[in-house]
Amino acid sequence: MQAKIVLDSISIILVRPRFPENIGSVARAMKNMGIHRLIVVDGCSPLHMNAYKLASGAEEILERAEECPTLSEAISEMGCVVGTTSRTGKERTPLLTPEELATKLIPISKKNFIGLVFGSEKEGLKNEELSLCHLYTRIPSSESFPSLNLAQAVMVLCYELFQSSNLISRRHAPLASAEQMEKMFEHMERTLLDIGFLEAENMKRIMRTLRRLFGRSQMEERDVQILQGIWSRVDWILRRKKV
Repeated sequence: MQAKIVLDSISIILVRPRFPENIGSVARAMKNMGIHRLIVVDGCSPLHMNAYKLASGAEEILERAEECPTLSEAISEMGCVVGTTSRTGKERTPLLTPEELATKLIPISKKNFIGLVFGSEKEGLKNEELSLCHLYTRIPSSESFPSLNLAQAVMVLCYELFQSSNLISRRHAPLASAEQMEKMFEHMERTLLDIGFLEAENMKRIMRTLRRLFGRSQMEERDVQILQGIWSRVDWILRRKKV
C-alpha cells in the first residue's frame, strides 16, 4: 500500500516524442512499475493507433495521458522536477545515478508531486528545458553505445523508484512548486540586476548556476517565502535610496 501511495505522485513527462510506438512502450513500462501518470509535451498523440499496439495492457495510461504545449505548464505544480540526459558538462551537474535519484525522491514523494522529464528520441532535452529542472540524472551505459531507447530509459528509472518505494518511508514538508520557484528566480534576477551583481554578458550563466544551486537543495515553500522576503527587502532599500 505504501508503495502505491508514493508512486501515485510521480509523473513521466515526455517532451516532443516523435514516435507513438515509443509512447505505447513507455506506458507499458510505467504500468509494470506501478506509475500511472503520463504527460506528453508538444509531441505526437498518445491516442495514436500505433501507441495502443505497443501498450499491451496499459491502454488506460494512454487514455488518461495529459497533453501540454510547454514543459513549463506541465511542471507548474510539481515540487521536484528531474531532467534526464545522456550528456555531461558543467550545465548538467551533479548527475545522479538512477539509484541515487530514487533514494532522494521516494522520501519526499508522499507530500510532493514529482516529474521525470525525458527529451525527444533524436535530441534529448534542450538546455533551456534542463534549466527548468531541479535535479539531473544519467543512466550509466557502455561508452561505445550509450544511447538508450526512450521506453528503456523510462523503465530503468521507474524500476529504481519502485524498488526504493518498498524500502523507504519518511515524512517531509511539501516542496515549493516549480511555479513558485520560477517566480522566486524571476524576482531574484530582477533584484540582482538592480544591485549590479548581474551584468549582461554573464547574466544567463550566473542564473543557470543559481538555478542548479537552489534546485539541488529541494526547497520547501517556507524557504522560497523567506528568499522572496529578502529580495523584497532589498528592493525596498533600493527604492528608499533613490528617493
